[in-house]
Amino acid sequence: MDEYFIKVKIWLEETKSIAPEVCDWIGVYFKESYLHKIDSTDLVIGPYLGEVTEHVRISIDRGFCGMALREERIINVEDVTKDSTHIACSLKTRSELVIPIANHIGQFIAELDIDCNRLKAFNKDLEILFQKATSSFPLLDE
Repeated sequence: MDEYFIKVKIWLEETKSIAPEVCDWIGVYFKESYLHKIDSTDLVIGPYLGEVTEHVRISIDRGFCGMALREERIINVEDVTKDSTHIACSLKTRSELVIPIANHIGQFIAELDIDCNRLKAFNKDLEILFQKATSSFPLLDE
């Protein structure tokens, strides 16, 4: 698993370079069922860049991270303080972008989570660029 997480961390560093000014925190949450091959709907944290977070496990029923995988869609929130769905990993976070990541057969197995300390940080162009980056996400079975 360590070798795989090294690949994911390298991918995160490359992905952050798309727009480092909006990536105050960037990381990957995996479906636990994918990562550990167990029957679970929880999301578990993988590699990330940024401040330490206590949110290492998230129920798929909670937060924008849960919503992105539950609804299989991108979540782009301009002001997280205006939505009770937000799980505050940092009190500094003002906007968030969560992009589901699919494997080669279209099953959603993880997500890219980006937090920014500025309001309205993620315009449509950035959303598209970060979404394109998910196509090169290293899969566990590669």
